[in-house]
This record gives sequence, C-alpha cells and structure tokens, in this order.
Amino acid sequence: MKVFTIGFTEKTAKRFFELIRSSGVKRVVDVRLNNTGQLAGFSKQADLAYFLRELCQVEYIHVPELAPTKDILDVYKKHGGAWSV
Repeated sequence: MKVFTIGFTEKTAKRFFELIRSSGVKRVVDVRLNNTGQLAGFSKQADLAYFLRELCQVEYIHVPELAPTKDILDVYKKHGGAWSV
C-alpha cells in the first residue's frame, strides 16, 4: 500500500481534484479534527465526499482518531509550527 498526503489550503478546487485524479488513489482518508468549519471551503466533509466520488471515483472516509489532538495542535501553533516540540 502506498500512502500519499495532500493539503487543500492554497489550492483551487480544480487543482486539488486534478492532483487526486492523476495520482491514481482509490481512497482519501480525512484525518482532520474539524472538517466542517467554514474555512474548509470545498473540502467540507459532505462536499469533499461528493466531489471525490463524482469527479474522481474515489472513496472518502473520515478518521479523526489519526489527527493530532487539539492540545498537540495548540502547542504546535504556539511554537511556530515545530513538530519537534
């Protein structure tokens, strides 16, 4: 099994879905704690699942247990994005 990562920030929907489609992935595993916020744009959970299925024929699942906890993210942000912290 190959694992890829992709972010949605600073990408248009067009670019994001082109990258997904051209990669050959079969499933997107969303590990975000909050995938329904207004800042999520086209990547809100219901929209993302729909677009992946309809545009890319890719399965979508949400597994927030794989995400960093809120406390870990807060420390990460406080120290300027240093995962070593």
